[in-house]
Amino acid sequence: MYVTFKKGAMKNLLLSLTFLLASTLFIACSNDDNEDINPENPIEDTELKAAEAYFDNTLKSVINTNCTSCHTSYHSTGSSNYSVFTNARSKASSMYSQVDAGTMPKGGDKLSDDDINKFKTFKELVDAIP
Repeated sequence: MYVTFKKGAMKNLLLSLTFLLASTLFIACSNDDNEDINPENPIEDTELKAAEAYFDNTLKSVINTNCTSCHTSYHSTGSSNYSVFTNARSKASSMYSQVDAGTMPKGGDKLSDDDINKFKTFKELVDAIP
C-alpha cells in the first residue's frame, strides 16, 4: 500500500515535523534553575548567592544565638532585624566592627574569635559583591 501526497504536501509535512521536534527540544532543554541569575551581570549573582548561602548556613545561627535576645522586640522589624539576609547584608561592615570591638552583644561577653571571624567572612563576601 502506497500513500500519495499532493504536490508540496510532503514538504509541508517535513517542515511541520521539524518545527515540532525543534520546539520539543527547546522546551526539554530549558532550565528553570537559573531564573534568578541576572544575565547582564552573572558575577554579581554568583557573589550574592555565595554571601546569602554563607549567611543562611553559618552566620544566621550565630546571630540567632547572640543577637536576637535584644533584636527581637524593638529591633524585630525594619533594618535592625539582622536575622534577615538583606538587613544583615546592608549592615555587614557595622556588625563586624561592633562584634570585633566587643561592643556587641551589648552587656554580654565578647564573642569567640571563631564567631567574630564568621562576621568577618560574611563582611568580605558582601564586600565582594559588585
